[in-house]
Amino acid sequence: MNQKEDKKILIITHQLSRTGAPIVLLDMMRAYRRHGYQLEAVAMMDGELRRDIEEMGVPLTVQEHFLQQSEAFFAYAGGFDLVVANTLVTFEAVHLLKYLKVPVLWWLHEGRQYFELFANVLPDFRTLPPNIHVLSVGHYVREVIEELYGVHTEILHFGVSDVPSRHTGHRDGNKVRFLTAGTYSRVKAQDVLVEAIRRLPGDYLARAEFFFCGNEQMYDESVFLPVKQLCGEYENVTLLHQLSRQETLAWMEKCDCLIVPSRVDPIPTVAAEMMMKGNLCLCTDVCGIAHYMVDGVNGFTVPPEDADALAGKIKYVIDCCGELEPLRQAGRQIYEQYFSMAVFEKNIMELAECYIREKE
Repeated sequence: MNQKEDKKILIITHQLSRTGAPIVLLDMMRAYRRHGYQLEAVAMMDGELRRDIEEMGVPLTVQEHFLQQSEAFFAYAGGFDLVVANTLVTFEAVHLLKYLKVPVLWWLHEGRQYFELFANVLPDFRTLPPNIHVLSVGHYVREVIEELYGVHTEILHFGVSDVPSRHTGHRDGNKVRFLTAGTYSRVKAQDVLVEAIRRLPGDYLARAEFFFCGNEQMYDESVFLPVKQLCGEYENVTLLHQLSRQETLAWMEKCDCLIVPSRVDPIPTVAAEMMMKGNLCLCTDVCGIAHYMVDGVNGFTVPPEDADALAGKIKYVIDCCGELEPLRQAGRQIYEQYFSMAVFEKNIMELAECYIREKE
């Protein structure tokens, strides 16, 4: 028998929506299942990913709070060899897990605003017991924790499945296509991109097309309304509505450059996916993935909330798109080195083996 088959991992997630943190956690669960670990899952809110978890044969319960059922949770969680708690929102479970000997991987994805929002209820990172191991999804999150608490954390990047692209470089003779994908929010800053597009000279607008996709059911009106207005005024600006991951990846192949105009973004998954596709990324330098980018070498970066700088980089891509194959290849190397599924699986298996062995 595989020795891992008698090792049990409890997965705790804040929700089961098809959004960044739950989706990358699902990838982790699939990897642990493939490697023979027994899994059970607890979600604080139900959602679309329930079906994916059930198809894996993983027992799942939905439990909004933990402190009110502390004795039952102690008895349940204490029977596992490892617990993975995903996002800051699982802080109630972590408060209780501090009192058990079970090793815990607390994987954090949030920006500074969430640490400040939950400041009064989060455990003090400086006094966490040795069974709680905090992991940051990228350098941005690690820097926030170090600045707020003076605590150093290890980095665990998510993994992106490799979906080879049929794209063979810029389509000569066609307009240069730009894609933006994300929730319409102040954080994602599509309003800044709208302003940058408006500042493009007419001859550049005539050579470009812009595509926006995101959830139109939940949005910040101050960000979504400017996008809708732009689409109504400009023939070359299109609202694609909300796309599935497969549809988004297909559009990445149809477009020449992904724009991530975020005011802050720990690690934009779409940027890693665009690099996986061997295509261009233009993002603000506050995005976590910018830690690995050198402007003009393996992608493009601009300061946040700087519509003029963003318009300038868009103009450069329009002018030089057919000459940027070296940047596309260099961006693909970022994906392969840091965000490939092979690297992710290697890292999470090493974590499980290390901390389960520590418990023994």
